[in-house]
Amino acid sequence: MKKRAVVVSVLLSASLLLTGCSWSDVAAKFTGADTGSSSSGKNYVAEDCVTLAEYKGVEVDCTVADDELQSEIDSTLSSHSTQNKIEKGTCKKGDTVSIDFVGKIDGKEFDNGSAEDYSITLGNSGFIDGFDDGVIGMKVGKTKDLKLRFPDDYGKEELNGKDVVFTVKLNYISETVIPELNDEFVANNTDNKTVDEFKTATRESIAKEKKDKAGETAFGKVEENSEVKTYPESLVSMCSSQLDAYYKYMSTQYGFEDFNAFLTQMQMTEESYKQMLDQSAQSIAKTQLVAEAIAVKEGITISDEEIKEQITNAVSQGQQTEEDLRKSFQELYGDVITIEEYYRITLTTNKVVDFVGENAKIIE
Repeated sequence: MKKRAVVVSVLLSASLLLTGCSWSDVAAKFTGADTGSSSSGKNYVAEDCVTLAEYKGVEVDCTVADDELQSEIDSTLSSHSTQNKIEKGTCKKGDTVSIDFVGKIDGKEFDNGSAEDYSITLGNSGFIDGFDDGVIGMKVGKTKDLKLRFPDDYGKEELNGKDVVFTVKLNYISETVIPELNDEFVANNTDNKTVDEFKTATRESIAKEKKDKAGETAFGKVEENSEVKTYPESLVSMCSSQLDAYYKYMSTQYGFEDFNAFLTQMQMTEESYKQMLDQSAQSIAKTQLVAEAIAVKEGITISDEEIKEQITNAVSQGQQTEEDLRKSFQELYGDVITIEEYYRITLTTNKVVDFVGENAKIIE
C-alpha cells in the first residue's frame, strides 16, 4: 500500500535518503536528470571526445510571455485553494475522495492495511490493481468489500500473491475551490495591494528567476548543440554503475527485498531498466565531457581546499559527522566513486555553468 538541472548531483540524492524522500521524488530519478557521474580511473581526454558548440555569447531569453505569467498566477491561486466536502452523490474516476478501509488476509488485519479518512484520487491512488475500480461508482456513505489479490512480485513476502479483502467506506468526495483573482485576494495573500501590482511583481519575479538561471539555460544550449565524437567506455560504464547503485539502494530504503519488484512498481522491466541506464549514462557522460572540455579551455580548476569545504558544508547541513557522511556515501556507491571525486566533478560543472552564464547574452 501505501532543474533539468545541468549541475548533476548524486550526493544531493544521497542526502534525500537520509532526510526523507517522497515516492514521486524517487520516480523522477528514473529520468537520469539529477544524477552525477564519475571520472575515476580517467583514461580519456574530454577535448578529443567532444566538438564544443560556441559557449560564449549564448543568447538567453529572459522576457516573460503572457502565458508564463498566467501559469504562475494560476499556481498561486491553486496554492490557496480549499476543499469542499460533498456528502452525497456517486464518485467517478478522477475524483479525490476520503475513505476508511480495512484490509484482511485470511480474515485477519495486516500491518499498514487499514486507515481512516484516507484521501486518494481515483484512477491514480497507487493502490493495487482493482482497488480504484472497486471504489469508482460508490455512493457517499456506503460500504463495500473489495476482493482483490496482491501481485506475486508486490515486494513484501507476507503479501506477495495473497488474496485480500478490503472493506471500504466512502466518506465524502472532495471538491477543489480555487479563489478568484481580485484586489481582495491579492491584498490578503500577497505583498501587493491590487491585481495590477501583483501581475507586475509576478512578471518581474519570473524574469529575475530566468536571469538567475541564465547559466543553466545557456549551458543547456551548449550541451545540446555540442557533438560527442566518441563516448569513453570507462566514463559511460562509471555513470551506469553509479546510477545502478543508487537505484538498488533506493529500492531497499522502500522495503523492497527484490529489485525486480521495485522495477515492477516503477512500471519497468529488466530490459527497459537496462535501456534507461544506457541512455541516462550517455546523457550524463555528455554533460561531463562538455563541462570538462570547457574547463580545460578556460583554465577552470578545483582545489583540494574547495572540496574539503564542500564536505564540511554537507556535514553541517546534514547535521551529522564526516564519518557518518562518508559511511552513507560508501553504503550507497561502494567503490564506484569517492566523495572527493564526486565533489571535484560537481564543482567543476558548477564553475563552468557560472562561466557560461557570465558570458551569456541576456535578452530582456
